[in-house]
Amino acid sequence: MQLKTSSFNKGIYFFNLKRFWLIAFSFTFLLTLSVIDFLRFASENTWGRYATYAPHEIARVIFSHSDMTATLLFPFFSLVSALAVFSYIHFQRNTAMIHALPINRNSLFTTHYLSGLTLVLLPLAVSGVVLVVGELLMGITHVGYSLLWIMVSAILLLLFYSFAVFAGMFTGHLAAHALFFLIFNFLAVFLEEVIGTVLSSLLFGYVRPYNSPVEPLSPIVYLEDLFSGFSNAKGSYVIVVCYLLAGLVFTLAARAIYRKRHMETASDVISLQIMKPVFKYSVAFCSSALLGNIIVGLMNFGRSFTVFVVGYLIGGLIGYYAADMLLRKTFRVFKNNKGFIAFALIIVLFLSGVHFDFFGYETYVPDARDVEIMHVGSYRNEYVTVALDPESYSPDKHRYFFWDTDYIDNPPAKLDEDMIRMLRLKAGVLEKPETIEKAVAFHRVISKNASSLNNMGEENGLYHYNESSGVRYFNLSITYRLKNGRIVERAYYLPYASSSVDLRTSLQELFTSDEYMEKANPMLLVEAEDLNLIHVLFYDESDTVLNLASTEELEGFLSAFKQDILNTDPLSLFLNYKEANPTSIEITFSFKEDRAPVIQEGGMTHITGNTRTIRLWADYHHTLEYLSKKFGH
Repeated sequence: MQLKTSSFNKGIYFFNLKRFWLIAFSFTFLLTLSVIDFLRFASENTWGRYATYAPHEIARVIFSHSDMTATLLFPFFSLVSALAVFSYIHFQRNTAMIHALPINRNSLFTTHYLSGLTLVLLPLAVSGVVLVVGELLMGITHVGYSLLWIMVSAILLLLFYSFAVFAGMFTGHLAAHALFFLIFNFLAVFLEEVIGTVLSSLLFGYVRPYNSPVEPLSPIVYLEDLFSGFSNAKGSYVIVVCYLLAGLVFTLAARAIYRKRHMETASDVISLQIMKPVFKYSVAFCSSALLGNIIVGLMNFGRSFTVFVVGYLIGGLIGYYAADMLLRKTFRVFKNNKGFIAFALIIVLFLSGVHFDFFGYETYVPDARDVEIMHVGSYRNEYVTVALDPESYSPDKHRYFFWDTDYIDNPPAKLDEDMIRMLRLKAGVLEKPETIEKAVAFHRVISKNASSLNNMGEENGLYHYNESSGVRYFNLSITYRLKNGRIVERAYYLPYASSSVDLRTSLQELFTSDEYMEKANPMLLVEAEDLNLIHVLFYDESDTVLNLASTEELEGFLSAFKQDILNTDPLSLFLNYKEANPTSIEITFSFKEDRAPVIQEGGMTHITGNTRTIRLWADYHHTLEYLSKKFGH
């Protein structure tokens, strides 16, 4: 006879499986369909006419092929299973009946927990067998990644299911159980978005991190990136181990709470007395952030500190008293205002600390001696990110880098030195110490005048002309890679010149430096000996054509052409924007073999054959004068 003190009850376990078999069946059906679809894909791309993968590579593609399926199915069926097997704790009649059985709480929790875990892991086991057997039948013997997929998926299901059970221990309400699971899974990215919105609105120069550091704390959001990493053979085993440990911790914590949980809390929104203040202030903060940002957006006051304070306080007020009503089960809660006053003071202090820059973020500029490499441009992009930090390169994510090379179908797993060098030829990437010093000096001018520059421009765009003030505004992005590996980023929307701050002098010092000019205008490096000829086409009545081929002609034209580039307004060079109109003269530079400059219009090394064709600008006076004097045009 089974002892009443046993930690597992076989009768309840199989009763739950019989009662909720449809959950496991549905999960198995959908997951197996995904696996079969992958096997079809593997067959076509390994043995088909247009095969792109070798047999030893195809197995790892299961991760990228199933990432969306896993993102949708894993959390959903984990939650449904937890709701099903622990639904009795949310109804007083059911929980009283279950706890009246001659079974202790340890046995009840363990049995219900394991039956729910079986509902989510059994479908994975069935699908895993189909996957491995299918690959072996196709002749794909390298199934290590398929086994890894099964293991990683099992850990994720353990995490989601354990967390769903854990979330249910805090409430006696079925709907709240599901809601808590979803909220906590997205809480990290929600808070990151809220804080990022506040910082980017109130903190001058703030740049949100390119890669979210908190995304792994929201597993539903991070799952696609996690699977993508394993698909590229760069998966994070550390994250997987952390998820495994977190799943075990949630299980033990849920068991401990279940043992102390009172039956009469069934139907209560919060079942633990100690968690009620946490719930109330958490709802107040989330409501403050969500409704506050909505209010700021609707009022469209941009960086207004006052609007942020008012909006966040209104949102917090609504959330605070709504949570209090749920906890007290009454509308008569408005006399309890001491807690909200303390909450409001904290919110005001937080927003004030950001707005008035208590921590010196706006005034910080790295020392030029600490900078290894940096970028100054109108915006940042992935090319620049990888140029400064090659370790951030991902073959799958950055495949488009190689659209103009032989790597387009099979990007390299890691960038070599030549590839990094090519990326660092991008306009605005600065490596020479003397150029970096000029860039840092320019940044110091901005930081010293932060209070004056902060609210000057509210337009959104790379370039804007304010007719009322006659001031040109432009976007500026500055990214440093320090010698210790740290990345420092700032982004500004600045006036080129105004009554209070004039950036022209320091900007010109930087943007007319040799390194900046040569990377922004590779034609400055072209010499007469690099060219076969210069073809000049006049779109006039007779479509006059001139071919400059002698050394004297090439040198004369290049000298005039380079002088016009150097005389261009530095802001126009920086923005790649000219107010002058193009002429009807078309210039084609024909380069000798292997002498063409690297013209990076997209991709890694985009060169259109050995020619470069441009339209001559109307303000290129030296070039126009040379053509006129030399040939009468």
